[in-house]
Amino acid sequence: MPKKKRKIITGLDIGTTKVCAIIGEPDPHTRDIKVLGLGSNPSRGLKRGMVIDIDDTVESIRQAVYKAEEQAQISIKDVFIGLSGEHISSFNSSGVVEVTNPVRGVSRTDIARAIEKAKQLTTPFDREIIHCIPQEFVCDGQSGIRNPLDISCSRLEVRMHIVTAAITSAQNIIRCVQQAGFRVRGLLLQSLASSLALLSEEEKDLGILLVDIGGGTTDIALFYDGSVRFTTAIPFGGDNITNDIKLGIRVPMYDAENLKKKYGRALASSVDPEETVEIKTRLNNNPLKINRHYLAEIIQARVEEILLLAKERLEKNGLLEHSGAGIVLTGGSALLDGIIELSEKIFELPVRLGTPRGLKGISSAVTSPIYATGIGLVIYGNSDNYFPRLRPRNLFAWLMDVFRRFIDWEVFGQSWPPTNELG
Repeated sequence: MPKKKRKIITGLDIGTTKVCAIIGEPDPHTRDIKVLGLGSNPSRGLKRGMVIDIDDTVESIRQAVYKAEEQAQISIKDVFIGLSGEHISSFNSSGVVEVTNPVRGVSRTDIARAIEKAKQLTTPFDREIIHCIPQEFVCDGQSGIRNPLDISCSRLEVRMHIVTAAITSAQNIIRCVQQAGFRVRGLLLQSLASSLALLSEEEKDLGILLVDIGGGTTDIALFYDGSVRFTTAIPFGGDNITNDIKLGIRVPMYDAENLKKKYGRALASSVDPEETVEIKTRLNNNPLKINRHYLAEIIQARVEEILLLAKERLEKNGLLEHSGAGIVLTGGSALLDGIIELSEKIFELPVRLGTPRGLKGISSAVTSPIYATGIGLVIYGNSDNYFPRLRPRNLFAWLMDVFRRFIDWEVFGQSWPPTNELG
């Protein structure tokens, strides 16, 4: 018998501070991810998720993927990439249609028509839809329906979460990946990618808030009733914390970053006001004495601002009450000492650190919030969205395969239609 072809998937997290490539192989029986290779490289050429230097970005991508290939002993060509930045925006939309044959029930064609209605919105010429995520269906006023197929009703409504991006910003990221020598198989909002690696279905059903504090931006995603309901981006992240330390203590950016990682705390009240630390900076070989309580005050001020902005946006949309399961923090800055306690104080909700689960292989190397997006991209690549059948059985099935390129049926929606129905 011919040897079965391996299914290798690569997630490429192109962030403001680092580019991370993760090569994974899904277990066909358990759907766990076996991590084969990990490569990380400092990110040069991006600012708040937007490309400012193509050559530097291309080189950062090449180096990260090369390191992952070396570890995995595999050469890869296809990647799934994460998208983030201030240019991302999202909103909820709905589409309503009359069911063709109410007696026989809702057909696949009716569902496709309703989804197209929800997508028929006025989008500015400089923006494009990157995600259309079904949240729920409503049949004759009855909401909360996950699969309306064959349900008898005369009026069908679909409620969806739609994410758009600036065309030029998305194209620049894709162009950099292509110039680095790789094909983009799919792209995914980074907060949604992280959610795949960190959140359980029970948490998404009860209500959970994901706060992904990256280098340039902080991405927010709220889930409840089993689907994503709200996403947004705050234009502040870990780099802003580092810059505040640089200005407050008057040290170079490199030393400010080291100070944050080695001695930083996000809760100043937990630090002795008299405690000092000594460091050697790049500009001066003589040790520099720094009051650690003052350092913590600088960090806490910026972290508080980020968390309060997140809370404000949720409250403005009347959504904070839907975080019944609490909050999950991820991203590099989520590793700051004291940030869990500060978050619990601000939100008055339980908070936990998000670390990827269900991993095999070199799993110990990637069980950190830093790699949540990369792992999530591998999980996303393993969904059937990007591995369609070669010969659709009829014209409508072919159309459904086309739709699935743009609509995240099973990953973030309500699992409609079932995979075996389309396959």
